[in-house]
Amino acid sequence: MSFSSDVKSDISKLENLSPCCQHAQVYGLVLFAHFSKYNFSITTENQDVFSLYLSYLKDYCGVEPTISESGTKKMTAYLRTDDEKEKVFDKFGHTLKEPTLRINRANIFDECCAGAFLRGVFLSCGTVTAPERGYHLEFVVPYKRLSADLMKFMDELNLNPKYIVRKGNHVIYFKDSESIEDILAIIGAQEASLYVMGIKIEKDVINKVNRKLNFEMSNISKTVEAANAHIAAIEYIEEKKGLSILPDALQKIARLRVENREASLSELGKLLDEPISRSGINHRLNRIVQIADNLKNGEK
Repeated sequence: MSFSSDVKSDISKLENLSPCCQHAQVYGLVLFAHFSKYNFSITTENQDVFSLYLSYLKDYCGVEPTISESGTKKMTAYLRTDDEKEKVFDKFGHTLKEPTLRINRANIFDECCAGAFLRGVFLSCGTVTAPERGYHLEFVVPYKRLSADLMKFMDELNLNPKYIVRKGNHVIYFKDSESIEDILAIIGAQEASLYVMGIKIEKDVINKVNRKLNFEMSNISKTVEAANAHIAAIEYIEEKKGLSILPDALQKIARLRVENREASLSELGKLLDEPISRSGINHRLNRIVQIADNLKNGEK
């Protein structure tokens, strides 16, 4: 099963809901499937969501849905007659004659019902990507006004939703981990919310470690390149003129550099009878490189 399917299965099994929260959850689930005179149905691959939808229509709304299955894994439950549809519509304060479907806030009785309603909406039309693959949670809504109402509802919960139209559907989506964590927590998927948070922390740690390693590898590469340049200059001087042409201080540094090829500049400075700083070593080695360049150019 996918991460999204696991989340839906978990929250569909939540128990001991208060009567008001159960009403809000049923409303969110049926409203954001297909809820119209022409198409009152849900189609899903998730058996837990499908079973919950059936039980809500039968036990809570008092209607008997018709079930059909295609050759795929998808299952569909729908109402055939207008009388059945009218019975469910009436339970939630809607009528079959409504020109535009909107959220009836009278079904969300209290603050505690907001999470239950959003949970029903997610069960019906929501999906969430596994955080290992990226951060993405979305609700695909078939009706424009209904999607606008849901956007406003989410704004009131400080969730900052984004909106696009995709293939004729109205998509409300989130791509930041914090909002996704908040939504999962609000709809009762606490473990999934903590899991997303854990993956984010793990990714942050890995990114920091990688940045540090890249920085250290870059420094090592620069150190090796500099050391090779110093040694090449020393060997060129020794071959052409001999190190005796160098001042005593530079001769000592030159020999130390050749004898300790992997040592850092700081380590070289400590090997002198009278230790000097890293910048002092660097200055003397750069003088040696300059002398080698002068010899190559024919200068004295």
